[in-house]
Amino acid sequence: MLWSSKLARYLVVVAALALSSAALTHAGPLETSVAKAQAMLIHEDLGGGVHVFRAPGDLDYWTSTNSVIVINDEDVVVFDSPTRAVTAKAVIAEIRKLTPKPVRVLINSHWHQDHWSGNDEYVKAYPGLRIIASEQTRDYMKRMTAAYFVQSIQRGLQTRREELAEAIKTGKLKDGSPLTPAIRAQKEEDIAEREQFAAEVAALPRILPNAVYRDDMSFWSGKREFRLMSVTGDATASTVMYLPGEKILATGDVLVSPENGNGPPPWTTNSYSVTPWLETLRRLDSLDLVAIVPGQGPTMHDKAYLRRTIELMAAVLDQVHAALENGTVTLDKIQASVNVDPIVAGYTPGAPPPETFKRWVANFSKKAMQEACDGAIDER
Repeated sequence: MLWSSKLARYLVVVAALALSSAALTHAGPLETSVAKAQAMLIHEDLGGGVHVFRAPGDLDYWTSTNSVIVINDEDVVVFDSPTRAVTAKAVIAEIRKLTPKPVRVLINSHWHQDHWSGNDEYVKAYPGLRIIASEQTRDYMKRMTAAYFVQSIQRGLQTRREELAEAIKTGKLKDGSPLTPAIRAQKEEDIAEREQFAAEVAALPRILPNAVYRDDMSFWSGKREFRLMSVTGDATASTVMYLPGEKILATGDVLVSPENGNGPPPWTTNSYSVTPWLETLRRLDSLDLVAIVPGQGPTMHDKAYLRRTIELMAAVLDQVHAALENGTVTLDKIQASVNVDPIVAGYTPGAPPPETFKRWVANFSKKAMQEACDGAIDER
C-alpha cells in the first residue's frame, strides 16, 4: 500500500473523528479467505518468544494493524486484536503454527476499532480468555456500539456515492479533470469495498474487556513480567505494554509510523490532549529499550523515531503557544505560524516531506490551540 494514500486517509480521519474508513489501494472485494489472509501477514520474530504480526491495510482495511504475540512457558499473551474477523482468524492460525499453548490474556490498547474488533474471534478460539484494558478504555468501548463505527463509514459512503453520481452526470471530477472509464471503475470498486466493510462492522459482535486497571498494572506468566501503563496517545487512557526482561515496548497508537515505516506520523488525535501525549512519549523514552513495536509500521530497534516525534510535537506546541502569547488569535494565522519542516525532513532524509503532511501540521496545531485555550478558539 502506498503510504501517501494511507496518510491522506488518516488526515481525513483527524478532520472528522479520527475514525474514517480506508482509502482504496487495491481492486476487488475485501479478502475473506483465512489462508490468503495468513499469506498477507508480515511476521517479525523479536526473539525470546516475542513475535509481531503486521496486517497490511490491504487486508485489515481500516488501517494496517500490529498484533504482538508473547509465548510464555505455559501460555500466550496477545497485545491488540485487529479490525476484521478474517484478520483475527489469520493471526490466531499463525499463533497455532508457532505453539499449541493457549492464549490466556488479550490486551486491548485503546477503543479505536482496529485494536479490539478481533476480540470475538479470540474468545471463540480460547474459552476463558482474560481481556484487559484500562478502566476508561472499557468505558469508551461500551458506549461505542457497532452503530457508532458504521455511521462514520456510511457518512463517507454517501459522500462518495454523491460525488460519483455528479461525475457521471457531468463527465468531470471535482477538480475538473475528466471521469475516465478507469477512474469510474476504481470509484465503483471503492464504494463496493466500503459497503462490504460496513456490513462486516455492523455484524461483528463487540466483546468488551473483562478485566480493567487504573494507572499501572503488572502481572507475571512464569518468570516473564508484563507491565501495563495507562497513558495518553491518540486516544485517552491508552495502554502500552512493557516487557522489562526483554526490553520490548508495544505502544499501540501512542506511537505510529506509516505502514512501511518511512515518513512522519500519519495521524494525530480526536481529542486535544496533546501535551499529555507528548509527556507520555517522554516517559517512554526513559525506558530501557531494544525494540519498540508501534501501533502501525515495522518494529523499531532504536529510539530515533520516538525522539524525532517528541521533537516534532514539542516544536508545534511551542510555536502555537508563542503565537498565542504574541497576540495571534485566529486559527488560520496560528497554523501559518508553525514551521517544522527541518524536523520533518529527518524522517525521510534526502526526500521532501509528503505534501499531505501539511495537513498533519495544521491539524496538530489546531489541537494544540484548542488545548491551550480550553477549547475556545476562533476557527477563522
